[in-house]
Amino acid sequence: MNPSAIASSHVIGLPMEGGAQIEAMFSADPKARFELHWHAEWSVGAILEGHCEFTCNGERLLACAGDLVVMAPFALHTAGVSPQGFRMVMLYVPHAWVGARLGWPVGQRGVVHRGVWQDKAAADALGDAALSQDGEQVGRLLEHLLRACTGSELTAIERQVGDARVEAICNALELEDACRIDPGALAQRLGVSREHFHRLFRVAVGMTPAHYARLARIGRAKALLRDGCAQADVAAQCGFSDQAHFSRWFRRCFGVTPGNYMADRQRVTRAA
Repeated sequence: MNPSAIASSHVIGLPMEGGAQIEAMFSADPKARFELHWHAEWSVGAILEGHCEFTCNGERLLACAGDLVVMAPFALHTAGVSPQGFRMVMLYVPHAWVGARLGWPVGQRGVVHRGVWQDKAAADALGDAALSQDGEQVGRLLEHLLRACTGSELTAIERQVGDARVEAICNALELEDACRIDPGALAQRLGVSREHFHRLFRVAVGMTPAHYARLARIGRAKALLRDGCAQADVAAQCGFSDQAHFSRWFRRCFGVTPGNYMADRQRVTRAA
């Protein structure tokens, strides 16, 4: 792979067999730091140079050059990279495509046995196939890897909160502005004190209500941008105070600004 080909972070849409599309993020930014977030898709990455320290569902992990990273949909994770000589390719793969390829029942997925796999040949092959936009080869490599790292054990696709009251709050928070959340009002919805509410929420979800609201809305914003909605409209619909606020959090979670995300995808669409 030509190192200069991914000299800065950018995201493209990569057509796959059957009309599906995955996103490929190419990054060589030694200052990249990703806040706690999740993706609705499978995240499969190849570390091509340097290393990436990250957490996934509370577990601290290290992926070095030649390693592959696999994270299931809605897995909470953070990441930071080596300050020099870093390159990676991260693919975001719709669960529907993975489930169909691996024969999983609707609403379920295989359990990931290991988040980091050492296979330099496969990592290089995945990076080269993504860079050349070879969807057929990317599909073959993804299917082989995901089949290898998941077994016969199945689990629900989405995280199970386990408390119907907290689940109702989560659904509401997806549409509310995290900057204007009144913890006291949320506690009243559950019929508990403010302190008890925070304990219930953190135990069930693993973060504060404000943080959950921001992450849920940033994920919704990404889907709206992918559908072609204007950046200003997306920021307003998803409750961010202004475009600058929206842009900062989008980059902290997804590695690129909303404007660059849209421009990269549009450039690939025109080229196709």
